[in-house]
Amino acid sequence: MKKIFTLIICIAVTLSLFSLNAYAYETVNSSDLIAQSGEISIFAADVIVLKTRIYNGRYQYRRWNETKKRWVDPYWIYG
Repeated sequence: MKKIFTLIICIAVTLSLFSLNAYAYETVNSSDLIAQSGEISIFAADVIVLKTRIYNGRYQYRRWNETKKRWVDPYWIYG
């Protein structure tokens, strides 16, 4: 009798957990979100370009951020 009662409790707990997960993972239509917000955000990484030169006979490089149009490094680096 004790084993049957334990089995029923385990089944009840398992079923209740599955029903909670069904509510947590409810699907959302993306077109509804776009229509409501009126704005689409696009995330992209910065584009970094390596600029090189030879200064006083020595090789140097510096990183340029194409996205923000500014230098990443504050000074030229000897390579």
